[in-house]
Amino acid sequence: MYSSLERFRGPVLAGAYILLYGLAILLIGLTDHDPASAEPTWDLFIPLVAIVCAFAGWRQFAGNTMQSHAIYLVRQTLHWGALLMVIHLLFLPAVQVFLKAETDGFIIIYLVGLTSMLAGVYLDWKMGLFGLFLVFSGVIVAFIDNNAMLIVVGGAALIAIIITALVWIRYNRHLERRMMQAQGGL
Repeated sequence: MYSSLERFRGPVLAGAYILLYGLAILLIGLTDHDPASAEPTWDLFIPLVAIVCAFAGWRQFAGNTMQSHAIYLVRQTLHWGALLMVIHLLFLPAVQVFLKAETDGFIIIYLVGLTSMLAGVYLDWKMGLFGLFLVFSGVIVAFIDNNAMLIVVGGAALIAIIITALVWIRYNRHLERRMMQAQGGL
């Protein structure tokens, strides 16, 4: 049963990352358009990123016992919970005196990007790439005019590249299996 479920892990994880990129593009556009109202939407997005991250690192880092599974989940919860706590602290009235609505959205993008990059360092390189995407998107939003369209186009190109890479990997695996079958190896 484990092996039959394991073969779906790759496509599910790839689909989850594609979903994250697509939603991130929408959120970055929303943050660029109306930074003040973007914070609650990011609050919903961050747990989704945390779930994808936990799923991506589960096989390698969660261990084989219930105790190691629990420790892994507690670490993931602390990692992403700390991000949510910092974001909520930034939106306290005493802190908002020093920040403008325009900077709030960029700070959220940078914090989620940094947290994702750190998760990528320790768990899954694809999460690190996602974090880099968020950080660079924040830079683009902050410094380039007409950036919402640029982010949509750039994000769509990035998603197309990811899908192409996944299809290419799957095609090559299929070819390798066929060649092994033809040689009598399987």
